[in-house]
Amino acid sequence: MIHRRTLPVRRWLALSLVSLFIVPILSMVLIGFFIFQIQGNGRPSSASETVAATIRAHPDQWDDPAWQQSLLTDPEIDSVDVVLMRAGKVIFRSSEHPIGANATRRVEQITIAGTDPVQTALVYSSILEGPPQELRQWFVPVIQVGVVLTTLFGIALFLRRSIVDPLTAASEAARRIAAGEMDIELPSSRVREISELNNAFEAMSASLQSSLSRQADMEQERRLFISAIAHDLRTPLFSLRGSLEGLEKGIADTPEKQARYVAIAQAKADALERLIADLFAFTRMEYLEESPDRESIDLDGLLRKLADGARPRADNAGIHLIQSESRENMTIQGDVHLLTRAVENLLDNAFRYTPEGGTVRLSWARSGTDVRVIVADSGPGLADTDLPHLFEALYRGESSRNRKTGGAGLGLTVARRIVEAHGGTLTAANGPTGGAVFTITFTLPRERQPM
Repeated sequence: MIHRRTLPVRRWLALSLVSLFIVPILSMVLIGFFIFQIQGNGRPSSASETVAATIRAHPDQWDDPAWQQSLLTDPEIDSVDVVLMRAGKVIFRSSEHPIGANATRRVEQITIAGTDPVQTALVYSSILEGPPQELRQWFVPVIQVGVVLTTLFGIALFLRRSIVDPLTAASEAARRIAAGEMDIELPSSRVREISELNNAFEAMSASLQSSLSRQADMEQERRLFISAIAHDLRTPLFSLRGSLEGLEKGIADTPEKQARYVAIAQAKADALERLIADLFAFTRMEYLEESPDRESIDLDGLLRKLADGARPRADNAGIHLIQSESRENMTIQGDVHLLTRAVENLLDNAFRYTPEGGTVRLSWARSGTDVRVIVADSGPGLADTDLPHLFEALYRGESSRNRKTGGAGLGLTVARRIVEAHGGTLTAANGPTGGAVFTITFTLPRERQPM
């Protein structure tokens, strides 16, 4: 889009008024100068030259009535007036008023040398160039009116294109926006206020269109979210109710069966707890857009506590939990509950995809002002098609995140949202020897230097 220079409407109106006065005045000056140049540079007609030659050739016949009569009957004299004088006294006049009404007549004085007393002739002739007086009487006003009308037309055309048409288009755009049509395009204008109004309308239209699109996406996501949560809550509830009914009806009639039914019920209750915890954490971070609480957290102590808490689950699943710690000062500002939830989700994801006899490694270390927390497992790893969508809500890959493993597809999404809310980053990749590797990176605040 080409941005042309704009001026405020007050300045355009001032320029229009100035043009309305200046242009006619300039046109009058130019016309007057043109006529003046014509008058100053005019040449005598051929008739005046012929009469002047006759007068110079017969100075001795100026008193002869017959010669004077022949001069009057000469066809050339119709456009020329002659006055003959001797010693300043008029001896012949072809017209009583030789100058007449034509102000553009040219006067040529002829003095006959060697005469005594001195003979002088005045030859009045019309100038060839330039309009006659009658024509100038209506020609100049017509030009003035034409210049004024042309100036008014130009000003009206400019105002229409720069103000009226854009305002009309803006009014039509407002009606289209009210009707739900957001794709609008407004004409450009050299008036600054109109240009800013058009830009505001286009920005408003784009913003409304984006908001409506986002609202539609959120509505679709909400429906999918509710459907997925209902399905994932129903599955463990169904198994939990089946186990409880089996215990109630005496189907588990041996201690071994009773212990197995209780274990199933306990596992499904744990699954329900994880689903509900993920649901609350996701709702808090996504829909309420709530900022995490801020307090000083010893990240090293928190991670060691989480590793100790996860060790019984690893032992029960036959998984080796390897802890690699760095006892450095790693104090950050954040929400203990949310950070605990994020790391627990990563550990839960690693336990669910690590086979019996495999390993899960939880390590953390400081490098300058950065702290990296790594959760790696020896499971099947992440498919290349899953990596771009791994942290999307409700996403499950074909192999790495399948409904058969349980979960609502929110664990990794919640973990990333929590980490990003604390100013960190969470990335996923495959390890060099297989398995998935999740890396959390926090930037610690700079420590004050000693005075």
